[in-house]
Amino acid sequence: MGIFRKDNNEDQSGLPTTIFQNPSLRILEGFKKDSDTDEVIVRLTKQLREQLGVRKGDTVTLRKGEMFVKARVEVSSAADGTKNVVRLSPRSRDLLGAQIGDDIEVIPPETCILLIDTSGSMADFISGTVKLEATKNAVVEFIRSKFLMSQEDRIGIISFGEFATVVERPTVGYEHLERKAGTLSANGSTAMYEGLSMSMDVLPPNGVKRIVMLTDGVPTTTGRLSIISLAKRAASKKIVIDTVGVGSPFDFMCYDEQLLIRIAAITGGTFRRVLDIQELTGQFVALAQEKNYTYLLPEK
Repeated sequence: MGIFRKDNNEDQSGLPTTIFQNPSLRILEGFKKDSDTDEVIVRLTKQLREQLGVRKGDTVTLRKGEMFVKARVEVSSAADGTKNVVRLSPRSRDLLGAQIGDDIEVIPPETCILLIDTSGSMADFISGTVKLEATKNAVVEFIRSKFLMSQEDRIGIISFGEFATVVERPTVGYEHLERKAGTLSANGSTAMYEGLSMSMDVLPPNGVKRIVMLTDGVPTTTGRLSIISLAKRAASKKIVIDTVGVGSPFDFMCYDEQLLIRIAAITGGTFRRVLDIQELTGQFVALAQEKNYTYLLPEK
């Protein structure tokens, strides 16, 4: 088992991984009416709302150092234009221990697709456990971790075996997602390209977007170059892809570790090798909890 981050040899030119950043958003004073409420309010410019994929009334997390506070999004002043500024209510500033002029981060909810290999080999045993059964347990724990964390991140499930199938579109209906995860079954080949493409299609155009792809095999409907090309298209859409390889990459007919590392590298994600299937749930919980709080802004 291990975690591999982006390959420093990967050509990142022009890809979103070159502009991952936690931009400093300077605090300005809130509107006069914000002083009359104890509600935690953050006012964002139109540009920031669009970039973060949030709307008026949504909930985001404000971060200053080690302090995290949930706040309701409201509209800021048009005079703020395209500046990287936010307006906070007095209650928001008090809870964060922040002053006007300080810098904070605004962490929007993410939309995450769990892209699960359901090819025939996922019905095989590893370490005495059926791979797909262990995977379903890991998916459920991922969903439960998200529920405990925020209940605002949207999660979808897509499977790829003989065909790619939308099991559930992104939703905050976590209990329903758990039930849908239990319906996964293994059969057929490994339509990885189709699964990745479908995942990209169901993600929203803005905001924090991520795909967590688990596989135990190599793509059977296309070559690796087509997968790499698709990963670059995902990067152009500012979609992060975390990859998980189940089993030993050195076994006959197992997954292509270098391909999974490359996909993660291109999109700014991570690669995880899971040799012991009993550790898969822990890896998925870590993926849920270690949400990449960075978000993408246009290049300067």
